[in-house]
Amino acid sequence: RRHCTAVVLPDGKVLVVNGSSSPGNDAAKAVLAAEQWNPATGQWSTLASMATKRLYHSTALLLPDGRVLVAGGGRPKAIHGGADNENAEIYSPPYLFQGVRPSITSATANVAYNGTLTIQTPDAAQIDTVRLIRLGSVTHTVNMNQRASTLKFARATGKLTATVPANPNLHPPGHYMVFILAGGVPSIARIIRLG
Repeated sequence: RRHCTAVVLPDGKVLVVNGSSSPGNDAAKAVLAAEQWNPATGQWSTLASMATKRLYHSTALLLPDGRVLVAGGGRPKAIHGGADNENAEIYSPPYLFQGVRPSITSATANVAYNGTLTIQTPDAAQIDTVRLIRLGSVTHTVNMNQRASTLKFARATGKLTATVPANPNLHPPGHYMVFILAGGVPSIARIIRLG
């Protein structure tokens, strides 16, 4: 699969969309099916298909609500029926259909390295994962900004206290989305600034 984009999801899996099975920019061999890689098992799964063939210069970006913006493709237009797609689709990963989402009522806006991130949530008792994902920046199918961390955290009544990574080499300063998950279902993210 070429000219595809991989997106790190809040549940730790990786969604792959767009692209072609051709070595070139060939719409006749466009891959519409989304695929998902699970790093815990090393297994790939085929998911629901996109509606539009998106090849060269396509993009995909994680949104704070856990959906994925999939857009573009074209310029140059692919051979065998390609198009310059000045449009977008929104992809809803499977976790959005697996139960009630936990919610974040507030989170620390600015956090220092090795600092404490306080997350207010009425769902503290059900939370099993706190994940930090850097805001994306995608070009030519590559998201150079992609970073994700699973944070250690403690529960208290109505809140979680998470420890932010200490190494700025692994987590460059800037803005990140913080998601909380219950049974693999993510909240809508809060955006924080790290560093």
